[in-house]
Amino acid sequence: MASPQRQSRIYAIREHLNAHVLMLKEELELFFDNPVGVAGHPDYFKSIEDKVCELAEYEGALEALDKHFKE
Repeated sequence: MASPQRQSRIYAIREHLNAHVLMLKEELELFFDNPVGVAGHPDYFKSIEDKVCELAEYEGALEALDKHFKE
């Protein structure tokens, strides 16, 4: 049986990672829904690629947390 402190820490990091995922999804939605920024943003596709890679990183961290540190 996991201690309440352990469960609380796992919950806290899960919520922290989930918050990053939600923020990145929102940023990507803004990129995709507002194409007017393409002309004024020379690194438009690079920025999207960076955000997608960052999103994958956080989602991978969540998967690893769930796989190795189940509550």
